[in-house]
Parts: sequence; C-alpha cells; structure tokens
Amino acid sequence: MRKSLGQRAGRSMISILALAFSVALLLVISHIHEAVRSYVRQVSSGADLIVGAPSQPVHLVLYSLFRIGPPPPVIPWDVYEKIAGLEEVEWAAPVATNESHRGYTVTGSTAQYMETLQLKALNFIGASGSGTAFRNHRSAFIGAGLAADYQPGETLTIANGFYPSLKDEYKTPFIIQGVLMETGTSLDNNILIPIDGLRKVRKAHGIKTDYLNFILIKLRHRHSLFKVQQALRSTFNTPLEVVIPALELEKLGYYQRMLNNVFMAMSFIIGLLALMMMYFNLSAGFAERKQEVELLRMVGARPWQLAGLTLAEPMLQILFALCSGVVIYKVSTLFLGSWIPVVSNIVLPLEQLLWLLSLFLLGFLVACLPAWRMYGFSRRT
Repeated sequence: MRKSLGQRAGRSMISILALAFSVALLLVISHIHEAVRSYVRQVSSGADLIVGAPSQPVHLVLYSLFRIGPPPPVIPWDVYEKIAGLEEVEWAAPVATNESHRGYTVTGSTAQYMETLQLKALNFIGASGSGTAFRNHRSAFIGAGLAADYQPGETLTIANGFYPSLKDEYKTPFIIQGVLMETGTSLDNNILIPIDGLRKVRKAHGIKTDYLNFILIKLRHRHSLFKVQQALRSTFNTPLEVVIPALELEKLGYYQRMLNNVFMAMSFIIGLLALMMMYFNLSAGFAERKQEVELLRMVGARPWQLAGLTLAEPMLQILFALCSGVVIYKVSTLFLGSWIPVVSNIVLPLEQLLWLLSLFLLGFLVACLPAWRMYGFSRRT
C-alpha cells in the first residue's frame, strides 16, 4: 500500500496545490472586498454632503474622500462662510488643494477633514488634544510617503500651483508637526496644513481672492439631508454641485459587488476543477490497485473497510488542501496589510466559512464515488 501511495503522490500533490490556491484566492478576494467596503463605509459616514464646483458627482466624491482623479475646479471662499452659518450644519470643513511643495500636493483644511478621513499622526511634536489637531496656523502634517525625507520639527515652504516658478513660492514656512500613518492612498504623498494658515500666506503673497476646491458638511440631523441639498443648489448665485457621498458610493458599490462575485465564481470554479482532477486521479489509479485489493481481501479485509480506506485518502487530501489554503491566505493578508493598511483591519464574515464548507462537502461527494466503486469491486473479489 505504501508503494501504491508513493506512485500516486505526484498526481495527488498537484490536486492538493490547485485546491489550496483556489481556497486562498477565494479568501483573499473576499477579504479585500470586505476591507474596501468597510473602509469606504466608515469614511463616507463622516460627511453627509460634499459641495464643489459643477462636475461629475462620482468624481467629486472620489477625489474628496479618496483622492482619486484630478482636483475639481475652485469655488469662492464666501460659499463656505454662508454654509458654515446655516442652522442645520453642525460643521463644515473647507478643503483647498491648489498648492504644492516640490511636486507634492499641499492640502489646506481643518481637523474635521482629517478626522473624517480617519487620518492619525505619529511622531508629532508640541500637540495638545487629538493627534491630528493643528498646533497653530503654521503647523503641517506630512504623509507617510514623505517621512524618509522630512522629520517633525523641520520647516518647508509651499507654492501656488503644481508647476510653480520662483515668484509663485510663498515666503512663510510651515513647521512639520507630525507624520500621518500610512493609508495606502495618494494622501500618503500629501502635506496637510490648516486652512487659516494657508489663507494667511496667500494674503501675504498678494493673492487677494480666497478659493476652495470642495467643502465637507456634517449636518445636525440627517433627516434634513435632502432639504439642505436642495437649498444649497438653489440659494447661491455660484453654480454648485451638492452630492450625498453615501448615495454615490452605493452606485459604485453595485459594480464592485458584481466584479467581486465574478472573481469569487472563478475561484470556486478552480476549486471544482481541482476536485475533478482529484477524482480522475483516483479513478485512473483504480485499475492499478486491483492486485492490492485482492491481497487485502485474502488477509480478511471486508468490503466496507476497503471502501473506508478509499474514502479516507481523498478526504485527507481535501482537508490538507483547505488548511494549506487558509495558511496561504493568512500569509497573503499580512503582506497586503503592509502594502494596503486598510486590508489588515478586517475580519472575514461567516459566509466565507460557508464557502469552505461547501467545497468540503463537494469534495466529500466526489470522494464517495471511488469509495462506492471500491466497495462493489471488493464484494465481487
């Protein structure tokens, strides 16, 4: 029997590896989908409305919350002042992204904006309160991508535009207060400064008109969401785009779920092919084992015992493949977590265990076929 197992070891190992990688792929895809969905839900829940210049609503949301795409056109500062004074508004966070430092985008905003994006700071100096509270109007936080070149306590200057000349550079320096934790987004290559400090250096440089790129709004009561949205669209003389981020992201979520289901189905099909390969390997070796079965019958082995042995072999292979797949998945998520931090902050839901259970049950049904065949053959021997 040991010789028989050795002869089938090569074919069995290929089946085990195929099934293990299909399980790992299924779990990794599901993990990434769940992590992204959880992160998007948490970030989008921080702001009820986003106000910007007329543009595609989805583009405005993606840039405002995740920095995907080019910045939207500017809007005047007085729009923010009027919105912040509305009774229904709990807070409004103005955001300007038209300045830069050596090719890195400089974002002027408030602590509410940083809290909405769940940004946390490390190595910050002289700060009181929360880790992302600006100490004064000349403080700055740098993204994790700049941490190798800059340290807290150093100073930097910014300039107007993304391709500035010497005359566009502001003379007032900002002091680096801290380094933001890695997010895996383009914010890792951003510099965040207080919007009040940005307005002051613009004024000192001779820029008379204040402007913003977008405004995040948090309402006191969500039941007034659509009312405030319509009011903002009709009140101002300046054309505005007022979007509800949760609704726009839900539209994108439909396509994300559809793509995730396609990848999950592909992974499941790979698992089924691995099980079929395992079955054909067992069937191909069945003829080679006739002499072995006759020998075992001569020494007193009963048909149900031989059927049990035939069933045990593929079931052990399936269990080993499932366990190996889970180990590969865990190692993969550790690697992905160091590359995309949001991926490491999620626990898989129960439905993924159901996927594994369904693969195991299908494997059991596949293993029963050669076992039943062995039972019938041994009875005739």
